[in-house]
Amino acid sequence: MSNISEKTENKKNLEGQKILFLVTQSKWGGAQKYVLELAKYFSAKNEVHVAYGETNKKDKRFFELCQKYDLKTIGIKNLVRNIDIGKDFMAILEIQKTLKQGNYNLVHLNSSKGGFVGAMAAKMYSSNPMNIRLRVVYTAHGFVFNEPGPKIQQKLFKTAEMVSTSLEHLIIAVSDFDRQSAIDKKVVSSHKIFTVHNGINKNDYNFLSRDEALKKLELNPAKKYFGTIASFYDTKGHKYLIEAIRLLRENRSPLLSNWQWILIGEGPNDGEIKKQIHDLGLTENIKVIAAQNKDWQYLRAFDIFVLPSVKEGLPYTILEAGLAQVPIIASKVGGVAEIISHEETGLLTTAANPLSLQKAM
Repeated sequence: MSNISEKTENKKNLEGQKILFLVTQSKWGGAQKYVLELAKYFSAKNEVHVAYGETNKKDKRFFELCQKYDLKTIGIKNLVRNIDIGKDFMAILEIQKTLKQGNYNLVHLNSSKGGFVGAMAAKMYSSNPMNIRLRVVYTAHGFVFNEPGPKIQQKLFKTAEMVSTSLEHLIIAVSDFDRQSAIDKKVVSSHKIFTVHNGINKNDYNFLSRDEALKKLELNPAKKYFGTIASFYDTKGHKYLIEAIRLLRENRSPLLSNWQWILIGEGPNDGEIKKQIHDLGLTENIKVIAAQNKDWQYLRAFDIFVLPSVKEGLPYTILEAGLAQVPIIASKVGGVAEIISHEETGLLTTAANPLSLQKAM
């Protein structure tokens, strides 16, 4: 009976509340999809606002959905993705002001940067006993300290996560891998962090047929395709995939005669990726296509989906490729192995390893 009472009470507590979701940027990706789906759900019985950073780089799709779901958006002009001590401090003050003006009952922080500055702002806000009691929830979409890089950088990221999680009431990991890594590295105690895997609703997806997708992407139906849909960031590992294709050519793989690689995306590494393709003489083998709205609809143009990431949480693209019934090759990082069983439901490769990718392809 006590469990039923607790569940009922919890349900009541999620009605008639003011909730603020905070995300570091509006550029479309897994975190943005996650935030808007939750915001849409909770807006049915609560007043929900969405705060975002990188205000000079607004993503049209993000704001179209906010408008569709009738969600108020709040720009945090000093919140930026990269570390900038001056702007980070100003972002904390900006978020604190937003919390004070909004009188929120709950703030839901997303991604490492948003988690840190949001937690600091919430702490400052809550230090005033006159303010409304604020609950702080944080979702880690893949802990940043799990990214490859210099030890001093990883230590800095780990310290930042330890500080922010100490100020948050509840931490959600989107994979068991992330939850366990945070516990093992003593970033957060086990009673405070829970795994809630990402999921998708199959009724939300209407994939184009292979012929339609090939036509839309202007691809030759006589060829076969490896395809990737991912933002052009270091963490997505595009450079390792390109290097793996070079190895295939070097070893005179027959794949190159009838297969092509399609990279759909955009981001800060756009120029670097195109330069690598050009410098290696792979322009005939690799086609880069700018990200469009609902890129998942083109999945059936691909014979095999490839995700060469070096860091992930629990990627929606893998779930979407599986729903589209496209075979998958993906790096064994984050929660990917919680979706794919190696050599049963896909192939898992070693992260940042072109040779492993080459063999899998």
